[in-house]
Amino acid sequence: MIRYPLSWLLGILVLAGACSSPKVPTEGVSDASGLPAIYPDYTGIVIPPNIAPMNFEISIPGDEYVSCVSASNGTQTVAGGNPVKWDAADWRKILEAARGGELLYEVYVRNGNAWSRYRFTNRVAEEEIDPYISYRLIEPSYVHYSAITLNQRDLTSFDESVIFNNAFPCDERRGQCMNCHVPRNSYKDRASMFHIRNTNGGTVIMAGDSVIKINLKTDSTLSAGVYPAWHPALDLIAYSTNDTNQKFFEFGKAKIEVFDKSSDLILYDMKTHEVSHIANDSTLLETFPAWSPDGRYLYYSVARYPEGVTPDNIGDHYSEIRYDIVRCTFDSSARTFSRPDTVVNATAVGESALLPRISPDGKYLLYCKAPYGTFHIWHKESDLWMKDLVSGVERPLANANSDDTDSYHTWSSNGRWIVFSSRRDDGSYTRPYIAYIDLQGRDYKAFVVPQEDPAYYRELMKSYNVPEFLVAPVEVSRPDILRQVNQEALPASFRP
Repeated sequence: MIRYPLSWLLGILVLAGACSSPKVPTEGVSDASGLPAIYPDYTGIVIPPNIAPMNFEISIPGDEYVSCVSASNGTQTVAGGNPVKWDAADWRKILEAARGGELLYEVYVRNGNAWSRYRFTNRVAEEEIDPYISYRLIEPSYVHYSAITLNQRDLTSFDESVIFNNAFPCDERRGQCMNCHVPRNSYKDRASMFHIRNTNGGTVIMAGDSVIKINLKTDSTLSAGVYPAWHPALDLIAYSTNDTNQKFFEFGKAKIEVFDKSSDLILYDMKTHEVSHIANDSTLLETFPAWSPDGRYLYYSVARYPEGVTPDNIGDHYSEIRYDIVRCTFDSSARTFSRPDTVVNATAVGESALLPRISPDGKYLLYCKAPYGTFHIWHKESDLWMKDLVSGVERPLANANSDDTDSYHTWSSNGRWIVFSSRRDDGSYTRPYIAYIDLQGRDYKAFVVPQEDPAYYRELMKSYNVPEFLVAPVEVSRPDILRQVNQEALPASFRP
C-alpha cells in the first residue's frame, strides 16, 4: 500500500475546497439600493445569445463576493470572488436558456457577518451577433507607426489572432503605415482589403485564397485609394482620394485636428484594374463613400469650401468645414452615377455629418455628427445618429451615445447590432462598443466587447481603430500577404 504524507493529503483537501462551487448566501442578507458599481458597466443592456462571458470587477469594498445569474426557467450559474469570471460552458447554457428573455443578476458583498445583495437585469436578444470583428490596434503616437497590427477577435470566446502586422523598423528606408481592414459583405464571400502606406505602398486585396496589391494612384487621381466601399454584388470598390493633413495643438483639450485640403471619389474595377472618377468637383470635398445593400445607390459625405477658403489656407479654417451626406444613383450597366441628392443636411444646423452606413435591410442610415470637420474620431462632441430612410426622421442614438467620442460604426450582417469606436472610458483610447438595434430602429445601451480579464482595457495602451463585423475569420496566411506587401504593386490605369 502506498502511504502519502499527511501534508500532501491536506493539500488535496484544500485544493478540493478551493475548486468547489461557491454557495449563494442565504443568511444575514439584506437588499442594497441601486445598481452595483461594476466595471465594465454591464447593467441594463441587451446582449447577444452567443457573446463570450461578460466578466466584470465589483467596485464595492468587501470581505467576500459571490455573484449569481439566473434565467427564468431556473438555469443558474454562480461565480465566487472578485473579479467575477463566469464559467464558459455554464455561460453558454444560461444564454441559450434566456434567449429572448431576461437574466437576473445578483451580486453579494460581505462585510463582517452581513451580506448586501445588489440586483439588476439584462435582456438576451433572440438574434445572434456576427461571431467576429476585425480592427486595427494602434499606439497613441503620431510618428511611431510601425507597431500596428490588424487583428480579429472571436466574440463568442476570448480568442484573438493577428491578420497582419507591420513590425518593421520605422525609418526613411523601411517605414510602413497600415490602414484599416475592411471586409466585403461582412466577409460572407471571403473578400477584404487594407492599405499599406509609404515603403512598398499599395492596396492589398484578399479574395478567397488570392492576394494582390494594387497601386490605385494614377496621374489623373488625387491620391491612392483611402476610405473604401465594396459594391455588394459587383467586383467594384469605391474609394475616396484625399490630400490629408494634420494640425497639432499645444494647449487645450484638443490633441489633433485631421483635415483634407482636397478630396474626390473614384471607382476601381477589380477585373480590369481600371479606376475612374465618381466625383471630382474642385469646389467640393467628397469623402467616405458607402453603398446601399442593393448596390443601386452610393452615399457619401460632401463639403463646400467656405468663401475665401482654399486648399492652401484650409488649415486655418478647419472649424468652418462642415459636411452633408448625399446620395447618387448608380447605373451598373453604364457604370455612371447620377447627380447627388442631399440626404442629411447637417450644414443647415451648423453640424458636420460623416461616415454614412446603410442597414442591411436598407431602412436606416447610421452616421456620426459633430460641430465641424472630417475626422470625428478626434471630436469629443461626435455622436451617432440614425435617419429613417422611409419616414425621413433623424435622431441621435440617445441610449448608445456617451459624453465622449462615438464614431466609426458598422452594422452586423443581420442589422440588429452595431459596433463602433468610443472614447467614453478615459477620453484618450478608443474601445470597441456594441449596441442592439431593434426592428423599429430603437437603440439600446452600449457595452464594451468583453475580455477574460475585466481590467484589460485599463491596462492596454492601444486604441481599437475602425471595428468591422465578420461572419467568419480571415484565413489568408500571413506569408501570402507578406509576399504581396514586399512586392511592387500592380499599377491601376485610369479610364476617362
